[in-house]
Amino acid sequence: MNFWADTPYVTAYVRNEFLYDQQKGHGEYTLCTVFGFRAEPMRVPMFQIMLENGAQWARIPIHALCSKPCDPLPLRLCVWWDSFSRNCQVKEVQFLRNHRVKAIGRDGVQGGGTYLFTVFWCDGGWSEVPDQSKDHHIIALDDGQWIAYPNNRLLWVDPSWISGEVPRDWHSPSTNYTVEGMP
Repeated sequence: MNFWADTPYVTAYVRNEFLYDQQKGHGEYTLCTVFGFRAEPMRVPMFQIMLENGAQWARIPIHALCSKPCDPLPLRLCVWWDSFSRNCQVKEVQFLRNHRVKAIGRDGVQGGGTYLFTVFWCDGGWSEVPDQSKDHHIIALDDGQWIAYPNNRLLWVDPSWISGEVPRDWHSPSTNYTVEGMP
């Protein structure tokens, strides 16, 4: 069972209220290094962090993290789905490394950001249903907030070669292509 995965090391801030069970620390931040991802079904994506004072924390939810102090976004705007499985892999996709992206929130607002890494779900029920691809791309928005968004909620930006509008009538493939058992 692979419920924990290394992430690229990313310097970030954790909102202090998450270090005090929401009892105090609101509006305060502590510098940290994100170094791991924890996958637990029916919970939002969570991370392992090391604070600048040497304390290590597990199960830090995505909305507790930011690349710079900022106003928090509601959880429903930070992530589209809970974790799908205890089994995942985390990878910094080299093609997307430091890529700029526009994230389209549930509220329809587009926010700019930068790609950090991706969580790929393994043998996870809903992550493998036909017509479904439910990986989480971890993005640092320009305002600082971290989010976990799927492919269909991200528009990648690269002025050197990406241009034009995305057709609104595209559909994901519904055919499961295979050569096994064919005459």
